[in-house]
Amino acid sequence: MDLSTLKFILMKSTITSFICLLFLNPLFSNENQELIQLWQKMEKKFTIDLKNDFSNKNIKGYLSYFAPNSNINIYQLGKDTSGKNGKGKTIKVFNGNIFCSIFRARIPAKIMAKTLFKRLAKQNYKNSEIQLLAIDYNDGILKGYIRIERYNTMNEKYMSAKGLYTFKNINQEWYITEISTFDDNSLSDNLVDLKNMWYPKKEGMKYDH
Repeated sequence: MDLSTLKFILMKSTITSFICLLFLNPLFSNENQELIQLWQKMEKKFTIDLKNDFSNKNIKGYLSYFAPNSNINIYQLGKDTSGKNGKGKTIKVFNGNIFCSIFRARIPAKIMAKTLFKRLAKQNYKNSEIQLLAIDYNDGILKGYIRIERYNTMNEKYMSAKGLYTFKNINQEWYITEISTFDDNSLSDNLVDLKNMWYPKKEGMKYDH
């Protein structure tokens, strides 16, 4: 292969790479913008809206985040965060009509929420703090990975856990369809495959777990 042929091949390769970058960059950019927007929506939903309704024991407000007329599965893969001892159980809930809940052999969401808040009251629960750690968006399904801390009336933190919330978009609004809770340690990060989830640090934005 002579020098002129080699130069031609290198030039062709460079041009091809440039064209690929030219077309792919906008795609990656649009994808990142979508993730940033989803992050901002989820951050507000978790750290402000949901936190406030949960801290205020607002049953109607709390249940408004769950998909209406839908089955909701709650997987407790760590310590039971509801106030009872135990580990590794599944709670099957229906967010809708109580008769539909009975027909589906599921706990009515309203009863689930009332029971939860009664248990929290016995713990002298005051409020929660929620931190969004990462999100994942694939095939129209959005997941939010969070850290939850609970404080009592003495402003002492008495519980810390992590949760993976699955959302479905219904009429331009994201609703919870599934929850998995974990102990607050690095093992849970591996279970949810955190390294393949998205968070602002991956875009050079200031963020710290």
